[in-house]
Amino acid sequence: MKRPRRAKPLTLEQLEAWFEKVEPAPPCRDVSMMNGFLTGLAAGPVFLLPNDWMIHVIGDHEKRAFIGSKIQAVIDTIVDHYNLIAHQLTAPGRYAPVLMRTDEGEVLAGDWADGFFGAISLNLGEWAPLFAQKQTGDPIMAILLHCTKPELIQMISTAFPKPPEAILKDAWRTLPFAVEGIYAHCQPMRFNPSAPANDA
Repeated sequence: MKRPRRAKPLTLEQLEAWFEKVEPAPPCRDVSMMNGFLTGLAAGPVFLLPNDWMIHVIGDHEKRAFIGSKIQAVIDTIVDHYNLIAHQLTAPGRYAPVLMRTDEGEVLAGDWADGFFGAISLNLGEWAPLFAQKQTGDPIMAILLHCTKPELIQMISTAFPKPPEAILKDAWRTLPFAVEGIYAHCQPMRFNPSAPANDA
C-alpha cells in the first residue's frame, strides 16, 4: 500500500485565493493579515509551536488536514512562511511586511496590523510590560496605529493623538524598523523567559 504523498506548498497567490474562497472564513482573512500575525509571533516575547497558533490563522479547517490534502498544503505553506519571517528577522534589513495595495497603488497596512495585534492578544500578559517601555512601546504603537478594529482605535486615540493624514499615509514605511526593534528586545526572552530583555 502506497503512502499518501505530501501536497506541494502553495504560492502566496494560491494561498490568497484559498483565504478568499474557503468557507467558513478563517480568522486571518488574507495573506497580509496572516503575515502580520506570524510576524507578531516571530518577533514577540513568547515562542509558540504551530500547534499552538495554527487555529488562529485558519480556524477549524486545521482539523480536516491529512497528508496530501489541500488543507495540509495550506498548513505547510503557512509554517514555511513563519520560518521565513523568523529567518529574515535574524539579520537587520531583511524583513519586509506583506501589505495590501489599492488599484491606484496606495499601500494599506490595516490587515497586517490587525494580524500583528492578533498575535499580541494570544499572550497579552507577556506583551503588556513592553507597552510601558519606550524602546518597545513606541514601535508597538507605530504598528497598532494602523489597526482597523474600532475598539482598539478608540483605546489608542485616548492615549495618543492621531497623526496627520499626510504622515499616516506613509507611516507603513516604518513598520520593518518597528518589527526589528521589537524582535531585538524580545529575542533573549523567547527561549528563556527569565532572561533580562536586551536594552542595547
